[in-house]
Amino acid sequence: MMKQTLALITLGIISTGMFSCRHARHIQRSAFPVTDTSQHNTTTPDSSAIAEANTFNKNMLSKIRSNIIGFNTFSAKLKVDFESEAKQMAGISAVIRMQKDSIIWISASLPVIGEVARAIITPDSLKAIDKFHKKQYLRAIRDANDVLNIPFDFKTLQDLIIGNPVYLTDSIYQVVKTPAVISFSCDSTLFTSLFNVFADDYVLQQSKVMDKDSSRKRSCELTYGEYKSQDGHKFATRRRVFVEDKNFTKIDMDFNKVDFNQPVSFPFTIPSGYSKE
Repeated sequence: MMKQTLALITLGIISTGMFSCRHARHIQRSAFPVTDTSQHNTTTPDSSAIAEANTFNKNMLSKIRSNIIGFNTFSAKLKVDFESEAKQMAGISAVIRMQKDSIIWISASLPVIGEVARAIITPDSLKAIDKFHKKQYLRAIRDANDVLNIPFDFKTLQDLIIGNPVYLTDSIYQVVKTPAVISFSCDSTLFTSLFNVFADDYVLQQSKVMDKDSSRKRSCELTYGEYKSQDGHKFATRRRVFVEDKNFTKIDMDFNKVDFNQPVSFPFTIPSGYSKE
């Protein structure tokens, strides 16, 4: 249970699920649109067309980045459904608290049982307890993949939780514009990322991160919805995450309470008698 719970914490909460949890059910995947390359002009663009495209891309990036949520502290309550090839878990209640660039604190509870897991993540370490099995996990962040089963750094995880775009770079290409949505691709060192943003306000609708190493066949799709204005920020209160590696992980999340820049605490103790994993 611990690995599934932490995977949900870091993937679906990790920023990048979507529906309120009432009962066990299959989580539907929201397929990422495939670019229709037939709409692309195959002729070599002239210098004015290139300049126009570069100006559009620069302005688009500026508008997307203007939506990035800045904060000092963050806290949220949410409901989560989790599904993998081996397990389904519905009705998970989670609490997240963050101190920017410093601490991510997460608690997960199940109906009737109560709190089953608690984790505290810093830029250097992961500490977690599995109350159900009385186990503790202590890892340097660079060695946390065996628990979390995903590659990440602290800043990426922080952005995923908040709902900021991840792996967004200036290397924009394959831009497709419609009246409702603008789609584009960009590259980072390890990943190729696809983005859909709403054409009117440039907030995220969907993103997909794919490993450049094709042998891994690893990707993560995130869908964002039900934006609400919160303390001057546009915050996606409903999220869906689909992670595909050797197996798949699906997560639905419904944020029901969000606060920015309020006092937060990060209680964490390891009870005596917990075995180390």
